[in-house]
Amino acid sequence: MRYCYIFLVLISVFHDNLTAQCFSSLNPVGGISNLLVLEKNTLRLIVSYNYGISNEYFEGHKKSDYSLIKRADYNYAGTIIAYGVFNKITLEAETGYFLNKTYKLESSTNTGYGFNNFIVSPKFSLITNYDKRFFMSGSTGIKIPFSRELQKVDGVEVPHELQPSTHAMGYVVQAFIVKENSFKGIRYFLVARGEYNYKNKAGYKYGNFLSVSAYLSKHLMYNWIKGDWTTILQLRNEFRGKDNINDRIVESTGGYSLLIMPQINYTIKERWNISLMGNIPVYQYFNGIQLAAKFGLILNFAGDFSL
Repeated sequence: MRYCYIFLVLISVFHDNLTAQCFSSLNPVGGISNLLVLEKNTLRLIVSYNYGISNEYFEGHKKSDYSLIKRADYNYAGTIIAYGVFNKITLEAETGYFLNKTYKLESSTNTGYGFNNFIVSPKFSLITNYDKRFFMSGSTGIKIPFSRELQKVDGVEVPHELQPSTHAMGYVVQAFIVKENSFKGIRYFLVARGEYNYKNKAGYKYGNFLSVSAYLSKHLMYNWIKGDWTTILQLRNEFRGKDNINDRIVESTGGYSLLIMPQINYTIKERWNISLMGNIPVYQYFNGIQLAAKFGLILNFAGDFSL
């Protein structure tokens, strides 16, 4: 069930800031965070709205006839705030709020809602090569739950797959690589993110998570196109380990997903970005029988402020 919510870890906008012939910014946004460090005293705010839906089960990589849950969906609002503390160090914070995580059975509906974990991460510039237009950054962070207590609705504990967060500590490690071809208006990105979760108070430990994404970003530098538009195509691999409760493995958890994510981004005055993205599963493999993701949509807004 929980894998229709893998998309929570939201994909954000790309901040390309391109001129007619070359890039004017070295601080694109991609994946779930800024790809590179920000300039000193620069504040970046990213807000996103995410919607996902599922209505079919998979067993392994094939559709299953199992049909306990008729429909599942979620609505999620995410926020990322980043600040350039030094020229090579940026401090980032991210969180979000589930308006709902819902599944509908034949005669009843279960819903969870509330804040996701709060994540704070320092990011470091690792490689900066202006001649070859090659850049690399990395970050490590901690996941902090807003509450250690599992959510209850009308006095009934919400199922683990509908809880708004892990309700436990954890940590996150990320790596970002950017390669640019300025004169063609092209960027290549490689982004990796790993998450480790500890047990919550109920003894439940969500499976560890790894995602690896490859991006191709093309600035549309054509006279017949009005405005500053960029198209992005992302190929994303997601791996999730099995959950366990009180050190016993939960068998129908964990799996692998391959997604294609097309995106269109519009830049306003080289500072504001509006982006629309789709999540399209190409291949999904699940341990046991699980509810699979069908599709998702993400609307993002990003802005930079000089302090």
